[in-house]
Amino acid sequence: MDGMNLTYHVTIERDGETWRAVCPALRGHGAVSGGETREEALVHIEGVLVMILSEFAANGATPPPDTTVPGGIPLTMEIG
Repeated sequence: MDGMNLTYHVTIERDGETWRAVCPALRGHGAVSGGETREEALVHIEGVLVMILSEFAANGATPPPDTTVPGGIPLTMEIG
């Protein structure tokens, strides 16, 4: 996965006074984050995804495939 671009879909929704971002395909690996604004939640979940996908790469493992979800936002990250 060295130097690959990977795209994963995330959902963002209000959670009380904050925003919650989730990547369904990587949720079991901890891909849940949040922020005070929608934009902040997007930035935070992207950082979480980069960490998770970098760990897969470092271990030589193939990450799970993306899950397209209604209303999902595609995020493309360069890993490696």
